[in-house]
Amino acid sequence: MEQAYTNITDQMIRLVQDGQLKDRSLWQLAAKQFKGTPDDVDLGWRGEYWGKLMRGACQTWQYTKDEELYQILQESVLDLLSAQDEEGRISTYSKAAEFQGWDLWCRKYVLLGLLHFEEICRDEKQKERILETAGRHLDAIIAHIGPEKGQKNITETSDHWLGINSSSILEPVVRLYQKDPKPQYLKFAEYIVETGGAKGFSIFEAAYEDKLFPYQYPVVKAYELMSCFEGLLVYAQVTHNEKWRQAVIRFTNRLLESEATIVGGSGCHHELFNHSTLMQTNTQYDGLMLETCVTVTWMKLMYRVYEETGEMRYLEELERAAFNALYGAVNTQGSTCGPETTFDEVIYRQVYDYATKQRNGIGQIFDSYSPLRSGIRGRAVGGFKSMEDGTAYCGCCIAIGAAGTALVPVAAAREIENGIEIGMYLPGRIRANVSDTAVSLLTQTRSPSDGAISLAVTPEKAIEFDLSLRIPSFVESLQLLVNGEVQKLPEKAAGTFVHLKRVWKAGDQITISMKWSLRLVTGMENPEDPASSKQVAVLYGALALARDKRLGEEGTPVDLKEDTFTAQKVSISLPNQCAFRIQTNQSEFFMIDLHLPERHGAEIPRWKCGCRFTAHYRNNRSQPLRYGKHHQL
Repeated sequence: MEQAYTNITDQMIRLVQDGQLKDRSLWQLAAKQFKGTPDDVDLGWRGEYWGKLMRGACQTWQYTKDEELYQILQESVLDLLSAQDEEGRISTYSKAAEFQGWDLWCRKYVLLGLLHFEEICRDEKQKERILETAGRHLDAIIAHIGPEKGQKNITETSDHWLGINSSSILEPVVRLYQKDPKPQYLKFAEYIVETGGAKGFSIFEAAYEDKLFPYQYPVVKAYELMSCFEGLLVYAQVTHNEKWRQAVIRFTNRLLESEATIVGGSGCHHELFNHSTLMQTNTQYDGLMLETCVTVTWMKLMYRVYEETGEMRYLEELERAAFNALYGAVNTQGSTCGPETTFDEVIYRQVYDYATKQRNGIGQIFDSYSPLRSGIRGRAVGGFKSMEDGTAYCGCCIAIGAAGTALVPVAAAREIENGIEIGMYLPGRIRANVSDTAVSLLTQTRSPSDGAISLAVTPEKAIEFDLSLRIPSFVESLQLLVNGEVQKLPEKAAGTFVHLKRVWKAGDQITISMKWSLRLVTGMENPEDPASSKQVAVLYGALALARDKRLGEEGTPVDLKEDTFTAQKVSISLPNQCAFRIQTNQSEFFMIDLHLPERHGAEIPRWKCGCRFTAHYRNNRSQPLRYGKHHQL
């Protein structure tokens, strides 16, 4: 399937491609780390950067088909292949220091990066070499890790997070087995699953038993936990193991119940599961933020479970996270962290300043966390590492971000059996192949800010197929026409897919009119913080809304009550997807897309809570932070 969109989805992908992924010096620096041993000193994670970048870059290329990007990736893969030692190792750890710290975690990303490029590689000989290199790389790991005498338990290869970072290598192990079905690869995957993922605790059995929420596990590192379950799902698919399939689904459902935030994603206490659905409005804690690594991994897990189950709620969570938390972490302005920014460690400040200098004062393309505090590029900044040659690259979140921006078109449309499924309505053109027949779909819409959609269907010849159209759960009313004829729809179409199976011919036109209103969401009641339930968010479709001081915000709490709350869509001078003039009995103000308000120079203060239904905002966006009570307006 080929996709070419014209809205923010395309803009974000190309911004990341041109501002990051085409930087040859960045790729050279990332690969260079494997030709020395920089992680021996602090047992760090420098080795993760190359694989993270490669995965997101390959997925980006699958959308853009940019030839320059492909050549850069091909060069970088060849550069990395040259770093493999005689034992097959590709590691930023020396032989003496291996299998501790973040070594296996980094080797995981080496495998993932290689396998992702192999999927797009146009050179058959290079594909063979990549798989051979990946196999030797994994063989070198299997020789030392496992249940046999003299081998090291995988959960003991890291002192961090009970070893779940190491166990997350499960995903590329299974994916390599799919491409090169050697028995030892599947056996190693089985070993990882049987070991349980964490030292002294089986996260997989806990998920299957379904008695605990993830924040109740003895290890709550969000990113690494979800990575383990990404691997478990692939393992379940390959082995046709229903138990582990159910474990992944149950784990994901528990996340939705206890960790989903109003802006999408999870882990609002730095990057930890902490019952984020409840804690996201905690007025007593000033560290509310979503790590970009967590946001991207949340999106990937949601999409994989959606693919597995077909249940729309997972797709809707991906959409919410993309258009709010993820796009809110993209540094569209190239701004940098000021002196007010909190860094996790002093050295991070030094690394960050050096990296910024190397970029001629332009900030990194992704932020470590979102939403962001006003006036700065992040509530806190972390994940940095100084590199071997003294240059610096601002780490984990910046490297993974492209895997999120490139995932949106993948989730927006896909080929299904004898048909096409539209999961998100994005303006632009889709070209698919249905039963060996080329089909073009041209979509005109302002979605996600408007529910008016027009689709022109153009097959190269008349053909019968199923066009499956998503009707979001937040739709209040719906009308669907095909060639001007009103279609009979289920009484409760919201939250389902409408299937239009017919003989389609060139010139066929679909018109969808969906209405959704602003939704008022209040925080959950928290016995430890009664003020939490007074926090209010405003949603419109998949978008969370925010105030921007450039639009006249005075910085005072606003009393939002459903019976005195009116809203009107308006046009404003600032770039936005949608803008509303909000009126209450006491005030009038504007709200726009959460990820768009100015991130530096437009000071939007943090306000203390007022009365019930007080709009409480943090950072320079509304931090409409939590699922709770819903009020339709």
